[in-house]
Amino acid sequence: MFVLCVVNLSAQNYGTMGTLPTVPPPQPPNPYQYQNNLFGQPASPYNPNPISDIQKRNEAILREAKAYMEAQVQRQITINSLLRNGFPSYALQDPTGTSHFYQAFEEIRAMLEGKVPLNLGRTIFLIENAYYGNKLDYSEYENFIKQKVQLCQRKIIEEKLDGNNNMVKNMMLFRLIADTLQFKGAGSEKTVTHLPIQYDYDDYDFKKNFDSHFITKLMRSGVGQCNSMPLYYLVLAEVMGAEAYWAKAPYHSLVKIKDENNAWYNIELTCSAILSDAHYMNHSYIKAEAIRNKLYLYPLDRKEVIVEMLATLARYYYLLYGFDNFYLQCADIVMQHSSSSNLSALILKFEYERGLILALAHLSGAKDMDMLIEKLPEANKHLEELSKINKQIDDSGYEDTPMEVYVEWLAHLAKQKEKAEQNKTILFN
Repeated sequence: MFVLCVVNLSAQNYGTMGTLPTVPPPQPPNPYQYQNNLFGQPASPYNPNPISDIQKRNEAILREAKAYMEAQVQRQITINSLLRNGFPSYALQDPTGTSHFYQAFEEIRAMLEGKVPLNLGRTIFLIENAYYGNKLDYSEYENFIKQKVQLCQRKIIEEKLDGNNNMVKNMMLFRLIADTLQFKGAGSEKTVTHLPIQYDYDDYDFKKNFDSHFITKLMRSGVGQCNSMPLYYLVLAEVMGAEAYWAKAPYHSLVKIKDENNAWYNIELTCSAILSDAHYMNHSYIKAEAIRNKLYLYPLDRKEVIVEMLATLARYYYLLYGFDNFYLQCADIVMQHSSSSNLSALILKFEYERGLILALAHLSGAKDMDMLIEKLPEANKHLEELSKINKQIDDSGYEDTPMEVYVEWLAHLAKQKEKAEQNKTILFN
């Protein structure tokens, strides 16, 4: 066919001369030279052996089938492992990074078990240092706290107040965080000005920078929010020997203190005011069950706060790595040492079980819970456990508060700030 085309084409071109040109023997086309098809796209190169193409296609199909079968086998192995053992440990994948969390866990557990003294300041350093990958300097952190306490003690002496009175200590700590204070310089007549901590209205929900609610970040920047400011206060109180307590509210925390008559006061550092329990109940939508079950506005002592910090350690670990046995181990210790409420432990366990069920549903291709049970009957025990935990959380009076409610409450606090000076003067006197 190829030769005939050439001959006809040659005869047409040279017919007027009466002779045909010599036709050269046909040469096999260059397999690497492409020709354009009707659509102007490159055509397939010439292949003198079409059988090899079929073989290659068959081999590719076999490889794909083998990879698919291997993926299916691995998928089933993963499902079986999740059902039997839960999520695998991340310690083997990142032994250095996870080791910081394990070290923090062991030291905090030793505190809770009474093997070493309780130390809230040390606990907070451990969990934030673990998140930062062991980049913080504990001696600098400790010295910073001591310097702030010394300022308070110096001011108490300057004003000739009773340094042994618990209310005096607490009010001086309150003033250090909430007021602009003037101190006489050591060995000179010059005065030193100490500025108050500012509320972080720009990133109070740590959406821009996750560490915006860290105590170490507050110490560096002088800016904090409703998590870091109360805990910072309590760390100073611990070193100063002042009796103070931590309390929680929806999306919020505060400091509680009591006077010589055992009357309680709520120190609201976000607006530098003294607020009543009724204020939080009216503006934070706290259920009566939550108050009865000591979820909110209940004064947590130092050990109970450290228990809560262990739950925080688990959350930081999850953010960096995910769910595994370390996360569950933290939840177990939190539940074991919770004396007021085990809500934090229940929430940790709830999140773990939910994550496990979602992973099983994804791996099995189940679109809903009924399909999951049909595909994996063994998963039903995890669904039952999740339902059980959910009921315990619901019975406690806990309820997710919409962020809009918290934003509305912040606006209310801004108005309360105008009354702050009058509220503080009552206690200062």
